[in-house]
This record gives sequence, C-alpha cells and structure tokens, in this order.
Amino acid sequence: MGKFIALFLVLMLSVFQTVIPLTNGDEPKVTAVRETIDRLLEREPLEKEYFEGEASDYIWSETDEYRLEDTVVLEKQKGKDFIILNLADIHFSDYGYRLPLSIEGEATIRRLVAQVEPDLITLSGDNVCSDNTYYSMHKVTELMESFGIPWAPVYGNHDDEGNCDLNYLADIMMTGKHCLMRKGDPEMGVGNYIVNIVETDSDGGQTLVESLILMDSHHSQPNEKQKQWYAWAAAGAKAVGGEDAEVSIFMHIPLPDYQLAYDEAWDEENGKWRDGYAAQGELHEKICCERDGDGAPLQRRFFDAIEESGNTKYVFCGHEHMNDFSIEYHGVRLTYMLKLGYASGFQQGFNGGTQIVVGDAGVCRITHLAVSGGLFKPIVDIKS
Repeated sequence: MGKFIALFLVLMLSVFQTVIPLTNGDEPKVTAVRETIDRLLEREPLEKEYFEGEASDYIWSETDEYRLEDTVVLEKQKGKDFIILNLADIHFSDYGYRLPLSIEGEATIRRLVAQVEPDLITLSGDNVCSDNTYYSMHKVTELMESFGIPWAPVYGNHDDEGNCDLNYLADIMMTGKHCLMRKGDPEMGVGNYIVNIVETDSDGGQTLVESLILMDSHHSQPNEKQKQWYAWAAAGAKAVGGEDAEVSIFMHIPLPDYQLAYDEAWDEENGKWRDGYAAQGELHEKICCERDGDGAPLQRRFFDAIEESGNTKYVFCGHEHMNDFSIEYHGVRLTYMLKLGYASGFQQGFNGGTQIVVGDAGVCRITHLAVSGGLFKPIVDIKS
C-alpha cells in the first residue's frame, strides 16, 4: 500500500511543479513530498548531497600489448547465435512525472528480456536522469542484476546531471556481479572498455567472433585520446582474431557522420531513401551531433579512424528518442538504437529495444522491436 501512496505523491509533486513554478529542488513543498516518498519506500536518508567516486588509476598507452585476457570475454556457442539486447535512453528517475514512466519502463524491459532471451544486455546511455540519480542507478542495477545476464552500460549526457558523478554511478553498477563495465583511463572519460565475443575451439583455443568497443561519448563525441585508443583496440582485434575480425562501436551521442550519411541517403524531394545505402528506418527529430557555430556537423575525424581500421562495420548510438534509422555509409552501418519508454521525448511506436544477432561470422541481423500492449513488432529489420 505504501508504494501506491508514494506513487500518488509523485503525481502530486508533478502537479506542484507544473502549477507552481518550482525550479529549486530544495523548495519546501518538493522536499516534504520527497521525504514522504522515501519514508514510504523505506529508504534511508542520504548522508550527503553529492556523491563522488574514485577515478580509475589505469592509464592506457598506445605501446600497451593488446591481450584478449585483459578484455571482458564472453563465450558464444558454436553454431548458435549470440543475442544482444540494447536498451537506449531509459531515463530512470525517482521523482516527478518520470517515476510512473520509470515503472512502465521497467515493465517494458522485463517483457523485452523475456521475449528476446539475450546473452548480453547493453545500455547505450541516459540510463538515469533528474536530480536524484543515487536511488535511480541503484534501481537500474537491481533490475539488470535480476536477469542474471551479463550487462554492459555506457553513459549519456543525462547520467551525470543528478547527485552522483560518473565514477560514483559506475561504482554502484559495478557492485553487480553481472555488470561488465570498466571505468578505463580517466583521460578518456568513464566507461571505455572492450567486450570480446569468442568461440572456444576443440583444442581449447578461442576464436574472436565480434569485438564490442564501448565508449563514453561525453556530451559531444570521443576525444583525441579515445580516438587513439579505439584505433589500438580495432588493430588489436585483428591481431588476435585475424584481418576479418569484426568490430562494433557502442556510444550514446551520434557521430557527425550520422548527419552526413542522412543527407546523402535521404531523398527529400521524393520522401524516400536513395538506392545504394541499404537504409531503413525513420527520422523525426534533429540529429543532435556536435556542431560548429554555423550549425554544421563538427568533425573531429573519429570516423576517419573508423574507416582506416578496415574492420569496424557497425556503430550504434542512442540520444535521439524519435530516430531509428540505419544507413550503410562508406562501408560502415550507422544505426540508431530504438528508445525505451515514454520518459522525455517520445514518438508513437518508438518504445522498445534493439536486438543484435551475432552469428558465426559476426553481426548478421539488427532488429528494432517496438512494444505495444505487450505485443512485439519489428519496425526495422536489417539483415547483414
């Protein structure tokens, strides 16, 4: 009963924030409601207002040897597909109008996991938002751990807007025994790490099938050291898996090349995709990549490194809630993940997750699964 009362109070808080323009989280009415919610949910009062975690002491160097055993390694059974389920922009929050939406989002996540039965869950950023990310990230971690499935998160631009810095949020997630996150070199941000999917040979050796490079895109795009690290990681995949060892990048904010690809692939006059780009999906909002003062996509030449690698075939991002397109651009497939839940911007039908199938030779299928009334409908299905 206490949780239902708490939910009612959350709705009342939403009314307060709408009818009475409260901009300060310490306003008496807001504070009183939140304290009541915490008491009903049997939460301990927080000892401090802001939580900071310890940065990693790992420093990456381009002279480091790339070794499979230094990465996160997940095993794929021979002859059986390895299934990844991505959850994008879930925006979990404990207060305001987003709490009821987070409850709905949790139900959607549970339906997706039951339907897809993934071997790995990836979270492509904006996992939490609003001012109390302490409780929200504990909730996300508890939920992910309940599935008993490896899960690999990256950060978005909203994750650090609350009362925890990114290192502390990582500390919360990394308490989960199934969480694969590693903080990485602090000069590159928080959460730059590699997950390698391998098959075990009959002689006990391991063959690399797909290398996932997970990156902190900050509030714009990867920095120069990340670009160097990525190039090292892509080359390392070749070193341990051969020239054909395939690489996929997971980050939150789209590279500026998403805009360049869209401009080439979309025929505005005829309202359709041009031939030659194997493009599918839709755009319903501006591509929010980093831009210069004139509004043009700001290039930091990260995509140049992707092209130079020769083995990076996929880039996956989130950030936009109403875009789900996927375009083959210069030999690399640029794909938006499908947004999950109704929190923040929402396009009807764009509520679900993205299934990525890794076959014996790497990624072989990408499917956006929209959830409506408990039913699943693929709204974009791309076979590689």
